[in-house]
Amino acid sequence: MGNQCLSCLKKLALKQNILKMSELPQTDIHQQDENYTQVNNIDESENYHEHSEEQIFTISDNIQETIGQSIDIFLYRLKTTKEFEELYHDDQLTILFKSFKLAERFTVIQVKYDFKMQKTSMKEFLNYTYLTQIDQFTTLQTNSEFSLIYACFKKIQFVDSREYVFIKYQKQISANKYIQVLRSVKTDQSEQITRGIIHISGFLLEETQNQEIRVQAYAEVDFKIKLPPGMIKKALSIELKKALQQFIY
Repeated sequence: MGNQCLSCLKKLALKQNILKMSELPQTDIHQQDENYTQVNNIDESENYHEHSEEQIFTISDNIQETIGQSIDIFLYRLKTTKEFEELYHDDQLTILFKSFKLAERFTVIQVKYDFKMQKTSMKEFLNYTYLTQIDQFTTLQTNSEFSLIYACFKKIQFVDSREYVFIKYQKQISANKYIQVLRSVKTDQSEQITRGIIHISGFLLEETQNQEIRVQAYAEVDFKIKLPPGMIKKALSIELKKALQQFIY
């Protein structure tokens, strides 16, 4: 199923005539250079706009529109989420968790975490986040603004493998801040293969005076399955700590 679906998605991406988009050969993410360029339309006062749940949950097929919303929604969620449960806390790492039912059918997971790493690890961290628990990873399209990605994540406790089609948008937003956001996009074929939705996910990286990088992360994912929160809290905490241990400073 995977190869057929990837072929369909690649053909669809070629037909969509997306502004400034050019096809590249399939590439391992470790071989891609991340060019950080200044973004002029970011509100550095950090007074980000309020977004309705309807806006956040609406997955668009318009990539440029999705890019325009993604950073603002991510920073809004990062700063305004409340009522999170603390799953883990020490001097190096904090993990917060929340979940809710969407249309009484699926459990949407919200996770926030915060830690510090060395500046020299930043690029490796941003690339590594894609390859954690990945079965398949294909860059369908990429240009200077974003990448369109297909990924299949391996099975973890209580959750079978999940497939996603999403955009990755990554920029430098000020002299010492970098941002990366992921958000699912809809295609004609994606409903047949994408069993999960990334409503919004991302990292805000801020360089401190002592050459450390503070990482603030937020993820909001619909696994398209109904799960009691208690079943996934422990597994989530274990998997996240394992993934981050090589970066935590």
